[in-house]
Amino acid sequence: MSRSRPGAADEPAIRLNWRRSLLLALVVAGLFAAYLSAELAQNHEPGFPLDDSWIHLTFARNLARGWGFAYNRGEPVAGSTAPLWTFILAFFHLFTRNAAAMVVIAKLLGAALLFASAVFAFRVAAWTTPETRANAGPCAACGKVIGGERTGSAAGLAVATLGPLGWAMMSGMEVTLSVALTLAGIYYYLRFRAGWKSTLAWFLFGFAAWARPESLLLAAFAILDSLVRRFALKQRFAFWRGFAVWLAIVFAWLGFNYSLSRTLFPLTYFAKAGRTSLFTAIAVGDLRQLRGLLTISAPSSFADFCLHLWRANPVLCLLAPVGLVGLIASAFGRGRANGLLIPLVVLGYAPLIGLVSPSYGVAFQNGRYIGNVTALAGVAAAVGAAYLWRWVRRPRVGAAITALLLGPAVFNAATVSVATVRNVTRAESSINRMQVALGRLLAANTPAGATIACIDIGAIGYFADRRILDLSGLVTKELRGFGYDREDFTALFRDYRPDFVAIYPAVAPDLQDAPFLQPVTYAAVPDNTASMLGFPARPKALAGVLILDLVVEPAPVTMTVFECDYQLLPPAGVR
Repeated sequence: MSRSRPGAADEPAIRLNWRRSLLLALVVAGLFAAYLSAELAQNHEPGFPLDDSWIHLTFARNLARGWGFAYNRGEPVAGSTAPLWTFILAFFHLFTRNAAAMVVIAKLLGAALLFASAVFAFRVAAWTTPETRANAGPCAACGKVIGGERTGSAAGLAVATLGPLGWAMMSGMEVTLSVALTLAGIYYYLRFRAGWKSTLAWFLFGFAAWARPESLLLAAFAILDSLVRRFALKQRFAFWRGFAVWLAIVFAWLGFNYSLSRTLFPLTYFAKAGRTSLFTAIAVGDLRQLRGLLTISAPSSFADFCLHLWRANPVLCLLAPVGLVGLIASAFGRGRANGLLIPLVVLGYAPLIGLVSPSYGVAFQNGRYIGNVTALAGVAAAVGAAYLWRWVRRPRVGAAITALLLGPAVFNAATVSVATVRNVTRAESSINRMQVALGRLLAANTPAGATIACIDIGAIGYFADRRILDLSGLVTKELRGFGYDREDFTALFRDYRPDFVAIYPAVAPDLQDAPFLQPVTYAAVPDNTASMLGFPARPKALAGVLILDLVVEPAPVTMTVFECDYQLLPPAGVR
C-alpha cells in the first residue's frame, strides 16, 4: 500500500472556476476604466498620484538604454526600493519611450497584479475557511472542494475593491506586485507541505523582498510558524529546501544592493528610516531610542494600520478579528490545521515596520508600505464571516447577520472607490502641474550637460533627462542627511556645483536672499494634494460605519527653479 505525500495528493484542490474569475476580472477592469476615464477627463493626460512613480520609470528607461541600474549615466546606485518592479518596467521601456504610453502600461500592470491578488485571495480564503474543513472532502464527480467558494469569492471581491489597493493599481508603484507575491506565497505555504510547490512559497517570499524590503518579515513569520508546527503541532512538512531557496534569492538581493552602493539595503531605506530604526538603536546602544521604538512606535504603527483598514472599509475591520480568532483556534484544533502564518502577519507586520522603518508611518501614502497586509486583513475578514456562519448555526440568524454586514460592506466599497477615484485624479493633477511641468521646461531650456539639484527627483529626472543631485539622498549617497539650511547648501554648491536647483522655498527659506541664486521659473499649485506633505484622507462617516466620503484637504505649494551664478558665490568662510 503506497503512502501519499503529506499536503499533496491527500488534500482536495481549490479551484476558481471561470465564472468567478470573470467576475473578479470585470470588477478590476471596471475600476480601472473608472480611474483612467476620470483622470483623462480632468487632466487630459495620464499621470501618477505621487512623484516617486517617475523614479521607477527613470531607472527603467536608463536600464533600457543600456546604462545599467543608474539614475545618472555612469553612476550606478541602489536607489530603488523595488528593483523587481523597476526591471519589469524596463522590459516595456524596450518597446516604447513615450511617457504617456509608459504611464498607461504601469497602470495596466497594476490592474493585472490586482486581479492576480484577488485570485490568490480567493484561494487563501477558500483553503482556510471552516466550510472547507467541515466537509468530508472533494466531490466524487468533479474533484472540487465542497464549500469555501463563497468565502473565497468574498475575499477576492474585498481585495479587488479596497480603496487603498485601487490607488495602488493606478499609482505606478510596486504595491500590487508586493500584494500578489505575498498572497501567492501564503497560499502555497498553507496549501502544500511537500514537493516543489511547497518550495514555490519560499521562492515567492524571496522575490517579495525584491518588490518591497519589508517583505523580509514574511519569511520571519513563516519560520516562526514552521517552528510552531514542527514542535507544538507535531506536523511533518518540507522546510529546509524552501528556506535555502529563500536565502539564495535574498542574498542575491543583498549582493545586488552592495554591488551598486556598498550598502546591503537600498539607499531609500537609509535616507528615510536608517537613523531612526531598531538596527541603528542597537548598533549605537541608544536605549532611549530603543525604548521609544518598543513602547511608542510599534504600538502606534499597529494603531495606524487599524485606522487605515477602518478607512478602507469598517466592516472588514470588524470581521478581521473574528477571522483571526477562528484561524488561531483552528491551528490547534482537529483536522487540517492552517498554522498561524496569517494571524502572525496581520498582527505583527505593522508593529515590526514601526521598529525597523518608523519615519513616515505605515499609513503614509495610502498605506503603500502595508498594501500586502491590508489585503491579507481583507482575506481574514472574509474568513471571519464564514466563522460567524459556522458559530451561529441558525439559518435565519445567519441570514440576518449576512444582510447586516453585506449591505454596509458593499456601500463602503462603492463610496470609498468613488472618493479614491476623485482623490487620485486630484493628486495626479498636482504632480502634472508641478514636477512634470517643471521637468519639461528644464528639458527645453537647459543645456544637455546641466546638473540639477532637486528635492523631488522623479518627474524632473524623467522629463528633464539631465544629471540629478538628489537632496533627499535617495539616489545620491553623499547627500544622505542633507539639512536644507544655508550651510548645507553652501557645501553643496562648493563641492558639486549644480547648474540649477529646484526646491520648495518653504523648505529652504535661507535661500531666498542668496545672491548667487537667480530664480528662473516656478510652479504654484494652490490646490495641491500630492507634493511636500502627507495627505491622509479624513473619512466622513455615518455612525463611524458607513463611509460617505474621504476628504483630502489641499495645501498650496510652490516649487522654484534657481540658476546658480558661481561668480556671486561668497568665498569660503563667508556666509
